[in-house]
Amino acid sequence: MIRRIAIIILGFTLFGLLFYIGLQERLVLVVEELNTGAEEIFIPADGTFQLGYTHSVLLTPVDEYFEIDEQLDLKLQKTIYESFGVGLPYEQMEEASFEIVDGKFILTLDRTFKELNMVISPIPKHTLTVNDETIYFTELFGSETLDTGSTAYDKLVESDDERLANTHRIRIYATHKKVFQIGNYKVVL
Repeated sequence: MIRRIAIIILGFTLFGLLFYIGLQERLVLVVEELNTGAEEIFIPADGTFQLGYTHSVLLTPVDEYFEIDEQLDLKLQKTIYESFGVGLPYEQMEEASFEIVDGKFILTLDRTFKELNMVISPIPKHTLTVNDETIYFTELFGSETLDTGSTAYDKLVESDDERLANTHRIRIYATHKKVFQIGNYKVVL
């Protein structure tokens, strides 16, 4: 009987020790769907992430690179795009450097945001890249990403109801949360 109690106490002690060692306050990136309150949480190992989308007029890719600073601000460091178009810079700005590398325009800058608010839909193929893994925002919240010219795309463009049902308002921000991690196993508390 004493042996059983000792084994149980030892088991609880080891479990408690593993839990204590594995539980840490970590930097996390939160993507919140504002219509439903649903959240997806990412743990950027190096404190960086990337947003991507397809330009709505020119249908060329745009990538924005962010770093999370010590105050949990999202710092836009650079934007890479392939063509000039509505909403994209086309001349040198005072606070930024501009160069062309391999046919791509690279705008290096330093802009700080507390949070990013976006309206996403399947059409521009909005993506989030964290730790070299890319995911479509629409997949996070239950919609599919559509190819221009597909039947599903045409249906979405033609119908206000379809467009609204597949559009999401999101907020992206950084915070600290308790994370239990042992190896690749992670639970955010």
